[in-house]
Amino acid sequence: MKRCWERGTRLAEPEMEYVNVHTLADRFEADVITDALEQEGIPVIVRQFMDTAYSNIFVHQKGWGRIMVPKEQADLAREIIAELSAIEENTPPPATAELRGEPDNSGGQLDRIAEQLGGLQVEPRLWETLRQADPREVAARTLTQFDPERNGYVVTLLNTAVLCRPQTEEMEVAGGPPDFSGDFQIALVVLHYLLQAGNKLRADKWISEKDLPGGSLFFTAAHALPMDSLIAAFDGRPDLLDGAAQRLGGERTDTAGISYRFQVLPRIPFLLIFWERDEEFAPSCHLLFDETIFAHLRTLDLIWALVNIFVRALLDAAASLSTK
Repeated sequence: MKRCWERGTRLAEPEMEYVNVHTLADRFEADVITDALEQEGIPVIVRQFMDTAYSNIFVHQKGWGRIMVPKEQADLAREIIAELSAIEENTPPPATAELRGEPDNSGGQLDRIAEQLGGLQVEPRLWETLRQADPREVAARTLTQFDPERNGYVVTLLNTAVLCRPQTEEMEVAGGPPDFSGDFQIALVVLHYLLQAGNKLRADKWISEKDLPGGSLFFTAAHALPMDSLIAAFDGRPDLLDGAAQRLGGERTDTAGISYRFQVLPRIPFLLIFWERDEEFAPSCHLLFDETIFAHLRTLDLIWALVNIFVRALLDAAASLSTK
């Protein structure tokens, strides 16, 4: 098959006229759509706008890239992409380990993610960009504080103060549980938040991950939100969920089920809704975002990373309470 990455080594045949059929949100969507088109014998060019270490965080306004196919196959390609999106939107969530009769493996998905990310490092250009920024502008825009004595930004992550020092390229916990030190995703998310967060108030309108642009394709398989871990931890234990939520600064709401609002970052709240088991339904857990989240973290993989951080913190809080 003829796949061309415009910074890669494979080239499309010059006699073909290629046209744009889809704007991509990220690399993961590109892989899914490209594979589907190639299986139907359609040559594909993936035109990528810019390369960065983790995702194209600076090109959200025009998308991550484009899918281009031969002009004469454009209509068929659009039909395949539309059908693929519909399938992803209607795919039911995977059953929990308990419902499948498998052993409890709460946190297993998070452990695999941590292992995969363990050797990664933050792109040096992010640190350099933050070093060149005006601390007063960054602090005002992100609702954080700049500490001149420690030469770093104090960012509240859940109820923990994280100190980000761009000059020394260090991230450390300045105070409060849980311990976020040594986590690649913490450094990644906090840096991007300081660089990207806009001066935009929350809308107080909650949306799911599938409502985000490209979310129905991205948040599947390996990038599904790890809600099964929370179901396994809190099924039949609402008091434990309440204690863990309070430990992270969660506030009980009357939205639905057992629900808590968390201020995860100064401009980014989460809403967690837990439905308990009853005679008819298995337990379920859902995480919702304020619709302004893309104004502060501009790619799906960053939102996914922040969710992983949140779930891990909630599980750690529950574990600490269980040992007392």
